Formats: sequence, structure tokens, C-alpha cells
Amino acid sequence: MFYKSISKVYDDIFPQNKSQLDFINNLKPIAKAEVILDIGCATGNLTDLISKCTNNVIGMDLDSDLLKVAKSKYNNLSFIEGNMMDIDKIFTHEYFDRIISFGNTLVHLPNRNNVKSFFHRVYNTLKKDGLFIVQIINYNRIIKNGINELPIIDNDSITFIRDYIIHNGWIDFNTKLKIKGNGEILENSIPLLPLTEEEIRNLIEITGFRNLKFYGNLKGASLTDNSIPLLFSCIK
Repeated sequence: MFYKSISKVYDDIFPQNKSQLDFINNLKPIAKAEVILDIGCATGNLTDLISKCTNNVIGMDLDSDLLKVAKSKYNNLSFIEGNMMDIDKIFTHEYFDRIISFGNTLVHLPNRNNVKSFFHRVYNTLKKDGLFIVQIINYNRIIKNGINELPIIDNDSITFIRDYIIHNGWIDFNTKLKIKGNGEILENSIPLLPLTEEEIRNLIEITGFRNLKFYGNLKGASLTDNSIPLLFSCIK
């Protein structure tokens, strides 16, 4: 329900960010013939950027309202509604050259067993030497420093306040969104799974991926406990 309620202003909160594409290309330049899946594509902004490099990109999201916005903006691109846990059912074995998941999508899974299962499904859906790239919040930083809020997003269209409550291995992600055009205020709370670098490393290695690397920003800096995002890449 939350993403349905913010779908019309999603791009005001999270506008298109070319630095994401630069990061992906710096890991390995996208070849024109590559087949790429963008999981958690939301309103399609990263999918659109990737489409400048290859004609074979698919955006996938669970939320139909976000996808409706994506399809209205980028009607020349392919988008499908689906659960990330079903990618090996939706697509055939070794279908993709690259699978990407940005925007903290991974930590919406309900438990660590699901994360492990998802990694296996990604592995099976990637071609040999395929690349898996993920971006989430750096929860090492959140937990170690007891951080209970993220920076407020404020612009001409919206004010977006984001608070964290850490308890029992979970984070309650509480948000308050004010839409300035009509004064509407939307409040929401969703649980997030605060995956740490060590947990990701263990789960990725169990799955069979190789060349796992962590990064602390979109410029490719090393990950530290003070990095705000956590990004990682690995190869099948």
C-alpha cells in the first residue's frame, strides 16, 4: 500500500541518477548484446539508463502502481510485475548476463533464509560468468552507531522523513511524506532485514558466486563502517 500511495511522487523522492549507471559500467562496460534484469525497478529510471547501453533490459517490480508510472514514462521498454523470489520460474535457466538490484530492494525479503534462496535463484538465472550487482543501505553503520534516522529529503515537491527503530534483529522503517502540492501527509512503517557485510559474504559464498567485492559508494570507494550505502558485485 505504501508504494501505491507514493507512486505519483516517487521520482520527486528518488530521481534518476546517472551515477548508478556509471558504477555499473565501471565494474564492466555493458555490451550491446547483454541481457540484463533490473530487480526492484520501481518507476524505471535505472532501467531506462541501462537501455542506453543495451536493447535487452527488463525492469521487474512487485508493485503494479510503480510499474504503471514506469510504463507511462518509458513505453518503449519492457517491464514485468513479479516477485523477486520467482525469477527462476519467470525466466529460463542461465537467461541473463547481468542481474542488478538497487534501491535497498534486497532487505525487503522477510528473513535470511529467503535471502539465501534468492541468491541461489539469481545464480541459476545468470549465464556463466554473469554479474550480480546489489545496492542496499550499509547496516553495519546503522547498527554500530545506533543511527535512528536517514537524511531528510526536501525539495519543491515533497518532504520525506525516514526513521529507524532497531529491535530483535529487525529494523522498523518509519516514514512521513508531505506532498507540498496538496498538503497531503502519508505515514507508513515497514520491517526491513538489516543485512550486514559479513552475512552477505557468507550467503554469497555458500551460493557459489566468486570474486565478491564490496563498495562504499557509487564511485567505487572501499566499504567502511562509515559508508552510507553498501554495494557489492560478484560473478557466477
